[in-house]
Formats: sequence, structure tokens, C-alpha cells
Amino acid sequence: MTTYDAIVVGAGPAGSTAARLLAQRGARVLLLDRARFPRDKPCGGAVTVRAAREAGIDLSPVIERTVTEVRVSFRQGKTFVRASAEPLTYMTQRCRLDAYLAEQAACAGVDFHDSVAVRQVVGAHGPFDFAQGRRAPLQADGVLVRTDGDSYRARALVGADGANGVVARALGLAPVGEEAVALEGNVPADDKLLDRWEHAIALDLGGIPGGYGWLFPKGDHLNVGVGGWRWLGPTLRRRLSDLCRFLELDESGLWGLRGHHLPMRKPDARLWRGPALLAGDAAGLVDPLSGEGIDAAFVSGRLAAEAIIAFLAGEAEDLTGYETAVERELMEDIRVSRKLQAVFHRIPRPCVAVMRRSDAFWRILRALVRGESSYAEFRRRLGPLRLALDATAWVCK
Repeated sequence: MTTYDAIVVGAGPAGSTAARLLAQRGARVLLLDRARFPRDKPCGGAVTVRAAREAGIDLSPVIERTVTEVRVSFRQGKTFVRASAEPLTYMTQRCRLDAYLAEQAACAGVDFHDSVAVRQVVGAHGPFDFAQGRRAPLQADGVLVRTDGDSYRARALVGADGANGVVARALGLAPVGEEAVALEGNVPADDKLLDRWEHAIALDLGGIPGGYGWLFPKGDHLNVGVGGWRWLGPTLRRRLSDLCRFLELDESGLWGLRGHHLPMRKPDARLWRGPALLAGDAAGLVDPLSGEGIDAAFVSGRLAAEAIIAFLAGEAEDLTGYETAVERELMEDIRVSRKLQAVFHRIPRPCVAVMRRSDAFWRILRALVRGESSYAEFRRRLGPLRLALDATAWVCK
């Protein structure tokens, strides 16, 4: 049986980041993913400027477009344009991004095994058997991870295997409160169409409760999608067709159609138990307003590595410092984002009108999008008006 300092389950942005940083600090790390790489994943593939910084490595090899323009419409009506001299966001494909991140982790010394599904996690009080559905809390004395063909032991475990991951179930944790769903696909594009969207994205706002429609350009195709509250799931296919017609896209060539859930953390949900913790989508760290999760995945991967390094070195008795760090670096922003989401989707027309008419508001929004400011800073800059925001958000619940 092979022994590691840490095992990371899930090789997305959170898992690969945690694994790479742990290895760079001298830990022996195993990174497992059930899929065969490269593999695609339901995701629009937008990497914010802040996320690119948080990645801690150069992402340019997998960046396909740099976005400097947003074409905004309200309920598929008249479109207006907001532009920036500096990048607003970057576009990639998850099949390329995740493979690259796993490769960088391997280059740092991580043992990466794809096509390996975790079947059982064993702790101090015995196993959690997925077939029988028995749960056993883990204590801080290490874990045993069993796959179909092998067993591995480690002093610490990171669950970065998504919203429905096996690690959270093994730990008896349920941090994710599923609130939103999305449906997206890809449209073939000739050179003329690609040139039209070379540095631009489209956002259709106000027409989908709890969400929006989008068009994101990729290297050789366009990604289109719609998302909103989960009860809208049965209507998303029709809404996607409507969006394609509005954007004058040939829906007959639509490929890679897939739906997915947007995992959002329950208030004060626990993110660790014993020598194990949850990161990324497994922890429900998605931005409620935008639905973006790659930024928080990179941040939580870094925080996970820092907490585990301290734990392995005996500088921390447990992993409670991870939860504290997530609260400090991510949760205030997520809470403010949830308030803004509640307000925007209750009164979308005035919000879009302000976006169209106010250059000052666009500068604030641009700083938010670029990661030069935060939702929490935006709320603080409101001064006395932040009380109005909080009250309106409460009424709009």
C-alpha cells in the first residue's frame, strides 16, 4: 500500500491547485480523478482576470480569447455595448484548462492518476461504503482511500470532486444547497462569425429568473448557454433556442449540449472533518450573481494547501483554519453577491438601465469584473446606501 502526505480527489482547478502547491512545499501528493483526461466539463469557460492571477501559474497556453467588450441586452431587446481598454475576462475550454492544471501539478511532483474512481474512504471509525450508504466520521489520524484496484493511505484528504462528490458524502458533510441550473452548448462558427465575436461576449439579462443568457467566444466555435433558478430546468432548452435565434446563430449545428447544477454553499455549512476538507464546487463556492466558480476554486485550492501544510507540520491541531480562511477571503463577497443577485433579479430593468446610462456605474462594475475591487468593497463604497441594499435584498428573498 502506497502512503502519501495528502490525497486530492478531483483534478479541477481547486484540486490541481491544492495538489501542486502541496507538492511545491515538499509534501508527497496523490491526485485522483475518475475521468480520463483530457475531459470536458459543463462550464462556460470564462476565467476572470482575478482568477488568472489566483491560479499562480501562467494560463496563457490555454487562453483562447481575451474579452474587452460586453454586448448587453434586456430580454432579447435592443443591445448596448460596454467596452474596456484592459481585459475584462479570458476564455478557455475546461478540457484544455483542467488538463493543463493537472499537468502542472504533475510537473511539481504530484502523482496524477486519471480514470480512477474513489469507492471508499476509511477513517478512525471504519469505512463509508457507498453501496451500503453507511457514514463514518473521520478523526485526525489519517485516511485510507480505496479505488477499484488499489488502496492508498494519507495523513490528509482534499475533496475537490464537485457538487455531488463522494468525499463530502464520506465525511458526512452536505455544504451544497443546490439553487441554480444551467444548460449550454457549442455552435460551429466560420471565420466571419468568429471575427464578429473576437473580443466580445453577449449577456442577455432580465429574461431568466435568477440567471441570464450568454455567448462566449472560443478558439474555433461559440459557447451559448442559459441559467437560472432550478425550477426553470424544464424550460431551459426552449430558452436556449430563443437565445440562439436572438443572436442569429444556426441552432441546427448545436453540439455538446449539457446541463449542470450550480452548487452554492449553505450558510455556515461545515467544510472539514478530521484530516479532510472540501474545496471548489464540492464546498459550494460559486458566485451567486454570476454563477462563476473558477476564481473561488483557485482561491480555495490555495487555502486548502496552506491549511494542510500547517496541519502536517504540527502547527495546527486540525483544519479549522481552512474554514476560517474561506470565511475571510471568500464568504463576505459571496454573501454580498447573493444580496445583489436578489435585488437584480427582482428589479432587473432599472439595474440594466443604470448599466447602460451611467459611466460611473460601469467603471465600478468593470473594476468588479476585473477583480480590482470586490463585492464587499462595492457594498462599503455605497456608504449609507448599503443599508438600503441590505433591506431590499431581504425583502426580495
